[in-house]
Amino acid sequence: MTYSRLFCNASLIRQNLRQHGWIGILYTLVLLCLIPLQMFTYSDLTGERVQISSLLNLGADIAPVIMAFPAIAGLFLSRYLQARMASDLMHSLPLRRSHLLSSHMLSGLLLLLPPIWITGAITALVQPLSGNMYIYHISYVWDWCLILTVLNLFLFVFTMFVGICTGQTILQGVAVFILLLLPSALLEFINVHLNRYLYGYLNGSGLPSLSNKAWSPILRMMDMSYTIFSYKELWVYGLLTAVFLALCFVLYPKRHSEKAGHAVAFTYFDPLFKAGVMLCSMLVALAYIGGDKQGAGWIIGSVLAGGLIGYLAAEMVLRKSWHILTRRLPLEFALYSALLGLLLYVPVSGLTGYENRVPAGDKVAAVFAGGNYEQLTQPQGDENSKVLVDDIRSKDPKYIEAVTALHRAVVTARPEQQRNVWDDSYSSRVRFVLSYQLKNGRTLQRMYLVPRAGFEPELKAVMEHADYKRERYQTYRMKENVESIWLGNLNKAVTISDPQEVQEFKDILTREILNMSYEDQFSDQRARAAIRVRLKPDQYGNSVNYSYDWFPSYQELGAWLEQKGYAAKIKITAADVVSAEMFRDIHHSELPSGMRYDPETRMNLARNESRLVEITDKTLINGILEHRRNFTREEGKVVVRMKYKEGTINFISLEEQEMSPALKALLP
Repeated sequence: MTYSRLFCNASLIRQNLRQHGWIGILYTLVLLCLIPLQMFTYSDLTGERVQISSLLNLGADIAPVIMAFPAIAGLFLSRYLQARMASDLMHSLPLRRSHLLSSHMLSGLLLLLPPIWITGAITALVQPLSGNMYIYHISYVWDWCLILTVLNLFLFVFTMFVGICTGQTILQGVAVFILLLLPSALLEFINVHLNRYLYGYLNGSGLPSLSNKAWSPILRMMDMSYTIFSYKELWVYGLLTAVFLALCFVLYPKRHSEKAGHAVAFTYFDPLFKAGVMLCSMLVALAYIGGDKQGAGWIIGSVLAGGLIGYLAAEMVLRKSWHILTRRLPLEFALYSALLGLLLYVPVSGLTGYENRVPAGDKVAAVFAGGNYEQLTQPQGDENSKVLVDDIRSKDPKYIEAVTALHRAVVTARPEQQRNVWDDSYSSRVRFVLSYQLKNGRTLQRMYLVPRAGFEPELKAVMEHADYKRERYQTYRMKENVESIWLGNLNKAVTISDPQEVQEFKDILTREILNMSYEDQFSDQRARAAIRVRLKPDQYGNSVNYSYDWFPSYQELGAWLEQKGYAAKIKITAADVVSAEMFRDIHHSELPSGMRYDPETRMNLARNESRLVEITDKTLINGILEHRRNFTREEGKVVVRMKYKEGTINFISLEEQEMSPALKALLP
């Protein structure tokens, strides 16, 4: 048997290694500099060896290197497909297409894999040397080699697959990185589209549960220094490699040599290419234009404009010319626009029944309602802050009925969901994420901004339920291993660390929170002190704090703090105040719209209109401190600018019925 009849041709492989061997040599040198050499050149100020948990977070980010070299190898090894003369020469050899492809594939593996294994072997050999400034387990070397091997295989095979489907090297390189980014970008654009036009859509709820970043190989690799690839992910990439390798062997024999120089080598991919470019362009235009102008004209116009730009761009790429005007172009554009327009419209229309779907109470197994769903279920910098979704859902039938009643009222009335920067500050609306666990095993999630006006009975039934307050204020944290309680107000603070007192404080605070009424939760009552519950350090020495407030409505807690003498240590009195200036907050319309919410500007307006009075009497100042409320910017409120000795300046509001006659008499 001659070499030409083997599945891999040795002569062709030797020629590839002679021609492109510099890729493997350069790759080896780069990896050696990034890993073993780094171990002996690194030194921190203490000169001590550093314990690491993975070789992937060692020194400089290795992700760009991993992405660049397999792509470069794929581009060079498939270069003959994109050049007419090279293509004719290579295909004139007495070799089958499958032999050609397998020889180039094996050449690429010989360029890419030995550098990884050589670097891994050297890294394992230098592990016990005293000059090595890093401490790591030998199994980390195996993990590093395995991850890089799988990723290199995937990127190289994918680049070869794109090379078979395209006829230009530059387009091949661009397409490789665009396609590797496309899944995440497309999911994000679709998410924005649904979030904007689908009533009640919870951001990300209709998409796969994995984060969008995980769907893009490029973004995932950029993140691998922080989140190591799991074996499950490696299996997925291995499976994808096998799929693209199989597609290479299926498509390559069908590729015509004359397609060298064409943008797309297979004409039946042209409609898919045009539709894909148009869809992305439409979604970008909708996100950019449709967001500011919600009218139907703007939305349709942005879709058409985006589609036209995408269609023209796709045609120019396919024809390699900007002379693309033909008689069939308008008709084809109209057909594509109509189909893609339907694809965008149907999911956000009423045809799916998504917006009006409210589960019956007897179909719901458990439910969550509250505005802090993402905070509870997603890590916020500290993994300890994440809880399982099942743990925060309530199975109480009464609570389920209250939540479904609120849901039905919202979808019936369909209150405006336009966001306002002041909504969160002034509680005119309540953000509710509704997360149902249905008895059939499915989940249903919605998000609404529910206005207080018109929904008081439904809101009250939900917000006064203990299960709502338990999750909204995270009272379950009180059951954890608390080390101490810290209370602070300006520069005054006190710490409770006696176990008996800590337990009493937790019990009282839990009762106070669970006893809060609907009115208390919307009240503008100003906290008397900040409470910080500090948990005992975990096995790694990390400690977590949870914050609460001491509100005036917490009468039992206030009495307990008074009895223990802690209240006196953190109470702010007139002795802590430098100045108190009072005015009635009116005439907002006289201010420029951009300055209307600035309290200093409002106070200057009152000063200019001789409506500002300075309070110097300590008794009156103590009365102000006793009845102070949050500054709400409401027209007609009595506002006081307080300046404290420790430098803080606060604007607070007063209720007129709580003001003493002497204080009222000072108002101009």
